[in-house]
Amino acid sequence: MEKANDCAGITVALGNIGLTAISGQATHTYSASATPFAINGKAYTFASKTTQNFPTLDATTGLPFVGLLAANTGTVVVVGSNAALAVQASQGSVEKLDAELGTFRIPPSFPALPEDFCPMAYIVIKAGSTLAAPFVIGTGLWNQTGVTEAIQNIGALPDKPQVA
Repeated sequence: MEKANDCAGITVALGNIGLTAISGQATHTYSASATPFAINGKAYTFASKTTQNFPTLDATTGLPFVGLLAANTGTVVVVGSNAALAVQASQGSVEKLDAELGTFRIPPSFPALPEDFCPMAYIVIKAGSTLAAPFVIGTGLWNQTGVTEAIQNIGALPDKPQVA
């Protein structure tokens, strides 16, 4: 017998949030498009945002982000919304980069996410060999020397981040 509803309890972004980093800004900011989404099957709509401050606390831990404290390290940050329509973000593992190639030796793992959270994008952040000061997510500069990021907008969280 087939299951009556294979989508019961689904958490998914039903559109493209269009997350973009704003280069050249003095603060860690983002812009995003209006996006319908569902958390455990319940429908919501995230309103568009322009040049908003990025969250400073990790949604999973409730603590400030660890960020990237040393050169030749990288991480992944998952960005989404909760049912209260607040932008939230959670940081995954911090992993080492090959100093010469700038590639991950082991790709970072996605973080555990709160139940009341719909992932809509993730950002792979790398601190290369030219990093002069620690990069702290939410308070650091998107265009800080030695820091690069790649944004991937998603409908649902994949099994692992795309790092190449």
